[in-house]
Parts: sequence; C-alpha cells; structure tokens
Amino acid sequence: MASAFAKPDKVLGLAGLALADLAVLVSAQQYVPTLHLAKTSFWSGTKINLIRFGSYPNTGLIELARAEAVARAGTWDTWAFACVAALPIDQGKPVLLVEAGDAPLANIVRVVQEFRSPKEGFGLRGSPRFSLRIQDKILALDEAHASSWQNLLHKGISKRKTASDNWERWSAAPPSA
Repeated sequence: MASAFAKPDKVLGLAGLALADLAVLVSAQQYVPTLHLAKTSFWSGTKINLIRFGSYPNTGLIELARAEAVARAGTWDTWAFACVAALPIDQGKPVLLVEAGDAPLANIVRVVQEFRSPKEGFGLRGSPRFSLRIQDKILALDEAHASSWQNLLHKGISKRKTASDNWERWSAAPPSA
C-alpha cells in the first residue's frame, strides 16, 4: 500500500497538517474548508499554499476541491483537502474529513476523524481511520499500514503548534457528568 504514492511521507504529512488545521478551526468555532497545496524544492524547501473556501455549497465540496487541485496541478507536489462532513452511515454524526494525494490526482487517501462538537466540549473520538482510493476502488488499510500511516499523519499534526499542544487533551475521554 505504501507504493500508492510516490512519497507517502509527504502526502500523509500534509494530510496530518490539514487535519490539525481543521481541528484547530473547529475547536475555535471558526470552521473554513481548506485546500492545502505543497511544493517542495531543493532550493526553497517546502512551501504550502492554503486556499480557504469562505463560501461553499452543502454538497459537492470535495469535488470542488479536487477540481481546484487539478487546475493548479503544475504548481504543487501534494495536496490535502479538509472539511467537516457527515458519516455516510450516520448522517447526524459530523466528522473531520481529509482527502490527500500527490500530483497528478490518481490515488487518494481519506482520513476520517470523529469528534465532539465545541458545544459538547470539543474533542476527538477514537483514532483517525484511513481508506485508500486507487483508480476508483476503495480499499481499507490493513493494521500494519494503518499504524505506519498513523505515525506519518502525526508528523504532520505536530507541525501545527496549536493542534500539537492540544491533541492529547482533545483525544482524552470527556469528563463524566
């Protein structure tokens, strides 16, 4: 599965950064769907361009972000899009959703993180779950790959200081009433 991307560390690192950014925004009740585009060069290191979707439709948001990523494909190596979505099996349960890949758009990793709303005392529920889309086939990751991808994801999370500082607290169970 690691060969699904040219540089899985870059894709999952950017996915982690996008997840961290989204968690910070949602926890502060300032949610904005965001497309992250990254370009790494020998001379200038990694540059990340954020495209915030200030006004967005209720449906088709991921498709809109993919179209934006495709339109800018010549200017980036990896991309990640983060938004709040509803679980397909439970429309009343919102999740933090990140889709990420490298250029050109082909294989996509999807990261789903359940959370408690800020009204309930923002927090994360469980661990992020991964699925991989390879040429329109959805594959679940086996436990070994999920563990290594979890580590790469957390490297990206650690790059967003506010999220890194709060991740453990957000991941703790809520206090009992």
